[in-house]
Amino acid sequence: MTSGAPSAVVALDIGGTKIASAIGDAAGKLHRWRTLPTEAERGAERVLEAAIALAKEVLWEERASGGDVGAIGVSTMGLTRVDRVDLAPNVPGWENLKIPAVIDEAFPALPAAFGNDVKLAALAELAWGALAGVTSGVYLNLGTGIAATLVVGGQVVEGAHGAAGEVGYWLTDGSATPRMAADGAVPTEEALGGRGVARRAAALFGWPVEVAELVARVEDDERADVLLQRVWDQIGALAANLAIVCDPEILVLGGGYVRSDRFPIDAIARLVARAVPYPPEVVRARFAGDASLHGAVAVALRDCIGVASSGASSAAGARSRRGSSA
Repeated sequence: MTSGAPSAVVALDIGGTKIASAIGDAAGKLHRWRTLPTEAERGAERVLEAAIALAKEVLWEERASGGDVGAIGVSTMGLTRVDRVDLAPNVPGWENLKIPAVIDEAFPALPAAFGNDVKLAALAELAWGALAGVTSGVYLNLGTGIAATLVVGGQVVEGAHGAAGEVGYWLTDGSATPRMAADGAVPTEEALGGRGVARRAAALFGWPVEVAELVARVEDDERADVLLQRVWDQIGALAANLAIVCDPEILVLGGGYVRSDRFPIDAIARLVARAVPYPPEVVRARFAGDASLHGAVAVALRDCIGVASSGASSAAGARSRRGSSA
């Protein structure tokens, strides 16, 4: 970073349930935080338009108060390519968007960096959170989407296609299922992700039931208790299998589920301790459900401004663009 260069960035996180934007700095601190629901049913173009409008609002407010913003970091579902998005089933039509070009047009004076939401969540934890200083670790996101990020040698592992850690595609019950990745299905995410659990609950109760409502019903409704316990057991098995495959020193659990005080992290840690030959420490993510927004800050600082926080030496799945100075 050159002397006098801005060290603040706009962060934009576009998730399957929520869109968030904020201004972030090199310490990982956020301000001017704004959120709105994704409303995936309105379609990909409308969702992206709403996200850009939110980020512009945040940027305008920062500049109006005299703030100097040097870049924008964008965290989003799937794997952002120049002309498409791969592996993004949560918003209809998302795969057809040319996100880098749209961001270029919307923010022509700002260099931009892009990355997969879960990989950038892990980057944030590497920079400022539970993975800081870790050589070998796993970040497991549990919420609307189910995915993991592997950390080896203190760096995020991308894989041959940027898809390392896409455990939402794992086959359930250890066998082939009628619909798999080639059919556009995401078996484990459809069973354990927020929308999948809501569908299971709706089938049980006969009306729409979101995960938060299901958790609230546990003490008074045995059906909710049985279903939720089954979900937690399956998530515990997923966490244990990941630890067996990767042999990490630490397993960090993040995402929307983990924000709840009722999330059974101790029970999952006990299962991991029994199932894994060399059990890792199991901890909550520092940023819980907001790690991807912090990750958007980290990747923009690193790729566009040249500020790298300790431990944040790689953001697999990210692609940067340099533009003129803001």
